[in-house]
Amino acid sequence: MSRTPTSTTRAGVRTRLRPRRKHHYALTGLVCGALVLPLSLDTASAAPEPQGKDPKVAWRLLHSEDFSKTLDPGGAPWTRETYAEPFDTIMDDSGQWYANDYGPAWNTAFNSFDTYRKEFPVGDGGWLTASLSARDWNKDGRIEKAPSITNGRAGGRTVAQLKVPDHTGGAIFRPTEQLPDQYRIEYRLKTIDFGGKRNGTIDYDNRINGYSKDGCKTQHPWGEGSNSPGWEGDASAPYCEWQDVREGNYGYNGFHYLSIVDFADPAPRNNHFWHYRRKVLMDSFSQHPDRVGSGTGGRVCNSSTNTYYNYRDSSFNTVNMWISGLPNWTPGKGGVAGNSQWFMSSCSGGVAEQQLSSAAELQPELMPNQDYVFAIERDATGYTLEASGNFARAGRKTLRFHRNFIVNNQPIWHYNVKPGEYDGRFNNTLVQNDNNGSARWPDQWPAGSAYPDSFVIGDLYTNVYEGSASLTDIKLYVPQTATKKQEN
Repeated sequence: MSRTPTSTTRAGVRTRLRPRRKHHYALTGLVCGALVLPLSLDTASAAPEPQGKDPKVAWRLLHSEDFSKTLDPGGAPWTRETYAEPFDTIMDDSGQWYANDYGPAWNTAFNSFDTYRKEFPVGDGGWLTASLSARDWNKDGRIEKAPSITNGRAGGRTVAQLKVPDHTGGAIFRPTEQLPDQYRIEYRLKTIDFGGKRNGTIDYDNRINGYSKDGCKTQHPWGEGSNSPGWEGDASAPYCEWQDVREGNYGYNGFHYLSIVDFADPAPRNNHFWHYRRKVLMDSFSQHPDRVGSGTGGRVCNSSTNTYYNYRDSSFNTVNMWISGLPNWTPGKGGVAGNSQWFMSSCSGGVAEQQLSSAAELQPELMPNQDYVFAIERDATGYTLEASGNFARAGRKTLRFHRNFIVNNQPIWHYNVKPGEYDGRFNNTLVQNDNNGSARWPDQWPAGSAYPDSFVIGDLYTNVYEGSASLTDIKLYVPQTATKKQEN
């Protein structure tokens, strides 16, 4: 696919430039809080209209998409990715980090296949973009198992169906233009099948944790780092000897219910890239029992009693509501770059804590007759994450957590969408001193920087995650008082 011009705005990171875009931004603030609202039982067939919208903001609907119109009517082509214009030089697919860790053998592994991309506009004025990624395993120009985003019906509604038949594919929705300074983005999830148990077992429909049983499935060529467990750390190893994603110590599946990332025009990429580019998110993390092992696997909040239970005692269909914090600026040899992770739940009173804690547990068996609504808001003080529906153990609720941009000198990563929102206090240099090379990426959050908000819904990862989902009613709200200039 064609790429727009780029310009380097900070060391190692490029931003796409579009002349038609107008960048306008908001202000900052502090504090965090939580709200848990019971939902009325007279709408038992589906999640109701969200009840948690910020009462201080009068929202106006700007865009809405129910997928009643044909998706991709022109049949957008698949185009081979050349990485001529990478999103960054660090952890993007062709990033320097991997070569510095694994050495020359990594380049051979990376060049052993081709990646193809496909994008097409969706909705009124093309305000949404569907973005897909697929792997051509033998570089013959033919994609073996292409992902898709197509029209469908579920629970009596028109929906978009996302299908990723191989874990090396990806399928997402994103905004075509960067989001305004203040907004609310929401949608309805009608079905989800990206791992977790069904009727008490992780082995169902001839799949394991949502993955096909055919062949082997590994993170190749973007492993967890040569010094991490689950493999020998040798990039020259055959594909099947890399870290297994279907089962074993690194076995997990998942889905991004809704994420806000720090750059324009996001597209599916390897999982380690995303661990350095997200601001706030809600996702599933469906671990295989091998990964949980003899531990708890984390904890899940029962919002009815505000008490935790062990992840290992859940159906593995949990909802994590969390923020990305500052990264480890100097990962050790054989490690990967990534941000700290802070989880919010009603059990913590909405306070973001550095311990894996799911805020709720979905019940996929109830879908599509019952569904879930996910929403994220950005206001002048911070971000609000919201999930509504019929949760296991807790019943029908709206879970809603607000996190200010900075709390106790701990920021949300790259929260500023314009330079005036941030004074440069968290700037630093990312340093890699690794087995096969070293690098420094200075000014990773300097004064004068700006990081536009983009949302992402779907399967972002091109070396992990496999399954299907359907969704509808993607809506973008802006404050009632917003001007046309602020909306663009």
